[in-house]
Amino acid sequence: MFTNDKLTELNNTISRVTKLTNSFAKFPGGTKKQILNNVQIHENTMLENMATADNNGQMTAAENVQITTLLNVIGAISEAIFVINSAGVIEMINPLAAKLFGAPNEMLIGQTWTDYLQSPFKDEYQSLFSLWNSASDEANKVTQFNHGPKEIIINRADSTLLEADLSLSCLPSMQIGSEPLFIGIMHNLTTHKAEYNKLRHLAHTDKLTGLANRHAFDDALQTNWNDSINHDQPLCLIIIDVDYFKMFNDQYGHVNGDKCLQKIAQVLAEVLPSNNAMAARYGGEEFVVILPNSNPLTAEYIAKNIQRRINQLSFTDIGLPAQTKISVSQGIACERSGQYRTPTALVCAADTALYRAKSTGRNRINMSS
Repeated sequence: MFTNDKLTELNNTISRVTKLTNSFAKFPGGTKKQILNNVQIHENTMLENMATADNNGQMTAAENVQITTLLNVIGAISEAIFVINSAGVIEMINPLAAKLFGAPNEMLIGQTWTDYLQSPFKDEYQSLFSLWNSASDEANKVTQFNHGPKEIIINRADSTLLEADLSLSCLPSMQIGSEPLFIGIMHNLTTHKAEYNKLRHLAHTDKLTGLANRHAFDDALQTNWNDSINHDQPLCLIIIDVDYFKMFNDQYGHVNGDKCLQKIAQVLAEVLPSNNAMAARYGGEEFVVILPNSNPLTAEYIAKNIQRRINQLSFTDIGLPAQTKISVSQGIACERSGQYRTPTALVCAADTALYRAKSTGRNRINMSS
């Protein structure tokens, strides 16, 4: 992200653009395009090309140096920078910014920059500039323009999408009475977003089983609870406990115990009835399943499917005897029309039902009344 201090520093660095805007008003269009399309030209070569210009409405040698310096600065800055006029047309762009737009500099100069934005960002920035251009306070509207940083999505010229953040602010060209220009500073968020998504996934995933962890379960339960209450939809919860798991660990070792939990987790992930449902590791050998918009009959059907498939698990692939079996006890609770006051109360009801299932022989399913 760009801080206000960094944006101010960059604006100060390229405030020389005020000279350029004044010169653009005098310069023939073809010469202007030549300058803008040659950001990479060496300063001496550029000055040589401009040396023949006289003073009949064209640029002085001092102004040539100013433009060359400006172009070199923008081209060398290690941030993606482009300059647009009040109509949104790209007047100047450095190689890094052109790379983000997915097109060469010469193709982008003269184009409307919002044409490369995905909706709704395109509509937002077009409305923003329309509002700015219609402002009645000519003395203040430019200095008040400072937008961002804001995340946007770019429709690149090669038809791919790119996530970036963008800061827009007005350059102080109004001080010399020429057309105002706006500087855009962009930062490619692709890598940052990928890293963020990876970290977010790790923060919400149980490392051993690959299911959602307790933190993710708590968040999902609260979200589904709110939806259930607001839309008067049922919400069911199944708490699952592996029977005699300590004995399994003691007999076969903790490594095989971990593999057993992974097999159970795979069963839970496969029996979920929809993408909205969630299976999570609640803690130790306990698991939980959230079933949004599901009635008690659906929850009981899912629980029976879990019971059957876990009873059928084989452990010969991890070197255990063929007769090795495992079972689970399950407790079900369902929120319907305000039956429970809080999501915690729903969890407690499912936990109580689980206790009854275990106390009546295990490998059983109990429904909270």
